[in-house]
Amino acid sequence: MAYIKKSDWLKPAAEKILNRVVSGVILDIYASTATLQEIIFWFFNRNMLRELIQATNAITHIRNIRWIDLSPDVCLTASMLIKEYNINPFDAYHAATAISEDEIILSTEHVYDRIKGIKRIDPETYAKQL
Repeated sequence: MAYIKKSDWLKPAAEKILNRVVSGVILDIYASTATLQEIIFWFFNRNMLRELIQATNAITHIRNIRWIDLSPDVCLTASMLIKEYNINPFDAYHAATAISEDEIILSTEHVYDRIKGIKRIDPETYAKQL
């Protein structure tokens, strides 16, 4: 979300990381298609429909990101995570996607620290290491 917002405290770190992804310095990056849904809801709820189209177009055209669909298995895992950890659906989708891949998630959200098997990496810390 930081990347697409006009102003966000995490935007510099997000831009640095995504620039490295686009240039191929950082490899094997994936994102859940739930990210796109989250972006759509965020702009829609603020009646920012023109910006919605621009943001969705920009994020879907970032090179070198592998999009992971919300498969039935990911949705089932997300459902179990919601019940077990009392987290919101989008956090559950992102965690379930990470579990289906490499169990690593790049996020400032501390909710992921409670989920067994998930390793959360803070984006600011990660960006400083680049």
